[in-house]
Amino acid sequence: MAKYETPRFQVVKKDGAFQIRHYQGFSTTAVREDQFSGNRGFGVLFGYISGQNQDKEKIAMTVPVINELEKGRMSMEFIVPSKYQEHIPGPLNPNIEIKHYPPHHAAVLIFSGGVNPDKIQLQVDKLSDRLMDMNIQPKGPFRLARYNSPFSIPKFRHNEIIVEVDWPETT
Repeated sequence: MAKYETPRFQVVKKDGAFQIRHYQGFSTTAVREDQFSGNRGFGVLFGYISGQNQDKEKIAMTVPVINELEKGRMSMEFIVPSKYQEHIPGPLNPNIEIKHYPPHHAAVLIFSGGVNPDKIQLQVDKLSDRLMDMNIQPKGPFRLARYNSPFSIPKFRHNEIIVEVDWPETT
């Protein structure tokens, strides 16, 4: 994982696989997906970073690959490398959207293994229960973050469920 750039964050609370993080702002390129098992979005985004953008520039792969999880649909997102934050090459494909995430706090649950809709829902439920126990309301949709290639051995894969939360700076 160390050879790929990731969004910058600071862990402000940690308890086992649970963390509260403060993320610096970052941007993504995103496409909408109809189903979790599809890979159309990955191909579209891979084309973008391979030079199919307005600047015809090859852009380094980053991690994690993010899926924003919404009822009935989801997105697939690639993190834009930090060197492009001031000028993100425009997409040629009209299905690609540039998304901006301002600095924020997020609750994170880290888990390993392969992912499927049932396992993702189990992890979302675990994180939701943890936040409910702490009287913290999630803000916005949950996101799945995958750090490894789908060809990685499942037990060695690093995955996270992430959701934005309000967190006092003094905590």
